[in-house]
Amino acid sequence: MAGREERKRSSRKKRYILPVLIFCAVLFAASGALYLLAAHVPGFADAYAGVMNPVMVNTQGRLAGLLPFSIAELLLCALIPAGAFWLIRLVQLSFGYGTRDGGMHRFFLRTAAALLCAAAVMSFLFMLNEGVYFFRTSFADRYGFRSGGYTNEELEEVCRMAADEVNHYAGKVRRDGNGRMIPNAGLNRRIRGAMQQAGERWPYLSGWYPPVKPVFFSRALDYMQFTGIYSIYTLEANYNRGMPAFNIPFTMAHELSHLKGVMNEKEANFAAYLASTCSNDPDIRYSGAMLAWTYCGNELYRRDHAAWEAIARTIDERANTDIRYNRAYWNSFEGTVAETTEAVNDSYLKQMGVTEGTASYDLVVDLIVTYETDRED
Repeated sequence: MAGREERKRSSRKKRYILPVLIFCAVLFAASGALYLLAAHVPGFADAYAGVMNPVMVNTQGRLAGLLPFSIAELLLCALIPAGAFWLIRLVQLSFGYGTRDGGMHRFFLRTAAALLCAAAVMSFLFMLNEGVYFFRTSFADRYGFRSGGYTNEELEEVCRMAADEVNHYAGKVRRDGNGRMIPNAGLNRRIRGAMQQAGERWPYLSGWYPPVKPVFFSRALDYMQFTGIYSIYTLEANYNRGMPAFNIPFTMAHELSHLKGVMNEKEANFAAYLASTCSNDPDIRYSGAMLAWTYCGNELYRRDHAAWEAIARTIDERANTDIRYNRAYWNSFEGTVAETTEAVNDSYLKQMGVTEGTASYDLVVDLIVTYETDRED
C-alpha cells in the first residue's frame, strides 16, 4: 500500500511538472526570439513598435487603466503576505506538520515551479513591452532632434527663456496657504490631452493614453528619490503623489512617454518638455518651464556661475517658494536607500545600452537647448 501511495504522489508530481516546464520553455524561447530579431534584424524593432504598441496599450493598458489604483504596486505589496505564508509553511514542515502531502521535498518543488513560472512570465513581458523598444529608432533620431554642440551663450539664452516662462505662469497657477503650487482638478485628463497634442506633431507619441496612477506608498519612492515609475509588466504610468506638486505634470508626461516606447530617460524628459510646450494649460506649462529651468539652470551653474546667478535673481518669488520647498523636500530623503537605488538604476540603464546611465536624465539639456536654438533660426 505504501508503495502504491508513493507511486500516486510521484504521478501527480509529473502531471504538473511537465506542463510547467513546457510553459516556461515556450515563454523563454519567445523572449529570446524577440531579442534576437530586435538586435539583429534591421527595421524589426520599428515595425514591431508600430504594430504592437497600439495593440498592447489598447488591450493590456486599457484593462489596467480601468482600476484607479496601481496594479503593479498591489502586486509588490502582495509579496509580503506571500513571503510570510512561505516562511510559516517552511517552519511547519520543519517541525513535521503537513508531511503527508509530500513534505519538504514537494514544498520546495512547488516553490521552484512557481519561481520559474514567474521568471518566464516576467522575461516575456519585459521583451514584449520594453526590451524590443531599446533597439527602435530613438525619438530624437526619428525627428532629427540634435543633441549637444551648443555654446554657453545659447545655453544662457535658453535659461533666460525658461525663466521668463516660469515667471509668466508663476502667478497663473493655484497655490496653497504656504504659497506652494497645487494643480487644479482634472490634471490627469489634461496631461493626457497634452500628450495627444504632442502626438499630432510627433506621431511617435500619438494614440490613446491611460490615466496616470498615484503610488499609494509614495514615501518609498521618496526614499528612492523617484518622482515616478513606469511598470512594463502592467503598462501603468505611476507618479509620486507626495512630492512637491509642480513636479507632477512633468512626471506624468515623462512616464506616459515610456508607454509609447520612449525608453531613453533624456528623451522621455524631452518628450515631457515638448508636451508642456504644446499645451496652453497653466499647470502644465509651469511644470515644464520649471523643469527646463532646473535642468538647464544646473548646467549653466556648472559652466558660468555668474550668468546663472544673474538669471536666478529674476525668478519670481512665488516660483522660488516652490524651488526652495523642492530642494528641502528631496534633501530630507537622501541616504543609503537613495544611493543604492541610484546605483541599481544606473547599472540597469547601462545594461540596456544607455551608456550614460542615470546621467542620461540630465542630458535632456542637450535636446532642449538645441531644439530651442534651432526653432529661433
